[in-house]
Amino acid sequence: MTYRQLLARNADFRRLWTGQVVSEIGDWLNNIAVLALAIQLAGEGRVGLAVATYAIARHLPLFLFGPIAGVVVDRVNRRRVMIAADLTRAALALGFMLAARLSSLAVIYVVGASLFSVSSFFNAAKRASIPNLVRHTEELLAANSISASTTAATIAVGSALGGVVATVLGRDTVFVLNALTFVASAEMIRRIRARTSGAGTGRRGEGETGGLRDVVIRTEEETGDPHAVSLSPRPHVPLSPRPSISLSPLRRVAFDFREGLRYVRRDPLLAAVFVVAGGWGLGNGAARALYSIFGARLGEQAVRGWGAGVRAIVERPTDFGISVLFVAMGLGGVLGAPLARRFNRGATEGLGSRMGRSLVLDGCGLALFSLMPSLWGAALVLVAREMNFAIWWTAQQTLLMKRTEDRVAGRVFASYETLTTLTMVGSILVCGEVADHVGIRPVAAGGGSVIILSGVLWFVLRRRGRAATRTVAGGDPA
Repeated sequence: MTYRQLLARNADFRRLWTGQVVSEIGDWLNNIAVLALAIQLAGEGRVGLAVATYAIARHLPLFLFGPIAGVVVDRVNRRRVMIAADLTRAALALGFMLAARLSSLAVIYVVGASLFSVSSFFNAAKRASIPNLVRHTEELLAANSISASTTAATIAVGSALGGVVATVLGRDTVFVLNALTFVASAEMIRRIRARTSGAGTGRRGEGETGGLRDVVIRTEEETGDPHAVSLSPRPHVPLSPRPSISLSPLRRVAFDFREGLRYVRRDPLLAAVFVVAGGWGLGNGAARALYSIFGARLGEQAVRGWGAGVRAIVERPTDFGISVLFVAMGLGGVLGAPLARRFNRGATEGLGSRMGRSLVLDGCGLALFSLMPSLWGAALVLVAREMNFAIWWTAQQTLLMKRTEDRVAGRVFASYETLTTLTMVGSILVCGEVADHVGIRPVAAGGGSVIILSGVLWFVLRRRGRAATRTVAGGDPA
């Protein structure tokens, strides 16, 4: 199924996707301006720490609030959660204007942390809603692929616009535009009519219909539809009954979150995805901490080598360098999305194999990126790395969705988000400080090595998971 077919036939997914396009362009427009402001305020010798602290302020709330968000989106209307989150983020996004007025890194950190605390609820609700909005496996694969390609495209477009708008109209304009994109996203999500209530609510909203969650465990023999076949046998994992004694809200959240983790542990392949994702988070944390620093330094180096006329146009080489690398990252994702859709279509056996190979190549790409001496060479490697990353991301997200039942979808996705966020935060915390002392190239090379080892580990854990699943379900898992 092509992207055009999916968007033309599925109005509700089209509305969710449109909101994603608008809000993510604003995110990356904003990201360039905030990173450049943080680097400017940090001064020499503390850039690595400043960027790392901002990255932690963005990602740590996902770890702290992810478990709560997962429980919430399993028990309330997910559409309403997304709308409330968007409107709240619109108000918070204006806080970066205050940070610029006060020239305060602390305000940048507080606003970033607040914004992403709310985003944890939006992200959990969005991911758990996608299988409710699609009708069969081909639509799910296309939905995951277009989501990856859209994120990549908005990185490219938003990053390119971020540098231009900040230079021409000022950073305050960037911050206001970002806030308006959240309002536009909320309006698009308000128009969704498919069922997005968590399974725990036991009801559908007014005018809501079902989605893939209603039929995913049915077989081709039962439905006559080959698209309805799961990617692999999915064992039904029983959950513990909630204690009859009334629990406090916090204890109820803790109980539900533990049930989500228990669900993952009982499915060997699902557990393998989680373990490998944690390794990827450790390695990719280095990339998250260093992309902006590397871009800023290479941008200044590149602009110094140009003529006086060009230097007069590029008034902020730091913003320029950061924008170039983030545009390259987005362009690679755009080019990689069609490859992801093509390679991840077909036999279930190939899905798991491609997931491992693409993860190994992702680590190789980060290691090679660390060796590039010029801005344009680094950008070229980044394009290739992100093309490959799209294949891995689409494969593992599809596998995760297909092996997770709707009743625990929010908790499982929140657990996944929490795991990758925790590992990335730990990596960023170390890498930012280390980069100020030993340089950014050794740190990036080390991060790539960790990702390569994670890819190798996937093949080992997958083999064990396949054997365990055959024993339980008598089938051939991914």
